[in-house]
Amino acid sequence: MGAPMAKRLQLAGHQVYGWNRSGDKVDALLTDGIKRAKTPASAIAASQLVVLMLTDATAIHKTLLNPDATAQLAGRTVLQMGTIAPKESKAVAKTVQAAGGEYLEAPVLGSIPEANAGTLIVMVGATPDQFDQWQPVLACFGPKPQLMGPVGAASGVKLAMNQLIGSLTTAFAMSLSLVQQEAIDVEKFMAIVRQSALYAPTFDKKLGRMCDLN
Repeated sequence: MGAPMAKRLQLAGHQVYGWNRSGDKVDALLTDGIKRAKTPASAIAASQLVVLMLTDATAIHKTLLNPDATAQLAGRTVLQMGTIAPKESKAVAKTVQAAGGEYLEAPVLGSIPEANAGTLIVMVGATPDQFDQWQPVLACFGPKPQLMGPVGAASGVKLAMNQLIGSLTTAFAMSLSLVQQEAIDVEKFMAIVRQSALYAPTFDKKLGRMCDLN
């Protein structure tokens, strides 16, 4: 997710400094004008806004909150876009603020195709002033960023959406399995599903892979 998002920022006219724990992942970005940062601390030092798209809170602590990196946070803003728990996001915010920086969260819904197209659903946890200030950057990732509330609110909504996705996928898999066990035409079943109030687009996204497993 980080690579296409970095490209979107660079395309919008921002100078991006890229760092990844796997250094070779930055190589493909250099031809787009993105500059390589040797360390997280050097990326922070070169930037006004630090955008994080990391695996989890542990990765954030190792990358952003190590002593060398934290020392560079004063006067800078951290935009955390990965999926972490609300309490984890609030804890990171507290540490960033103690170092003299600002913090907001903006987890997203969508995957690589949406990141490439700039059509991610962007949920923001921030103050209204922060949201207004950074909305042009947020709009690089999705056309209608939404302020959900203070830090923690957007993280909570993202986890709630992930729960909903998991529930829908599980329920659809069970129904699809029953259809297949009874040798019912899957496309006829899907035609009914698509006409019903029960339909969710994720069903069609998952359908091909689920059928391939059988």
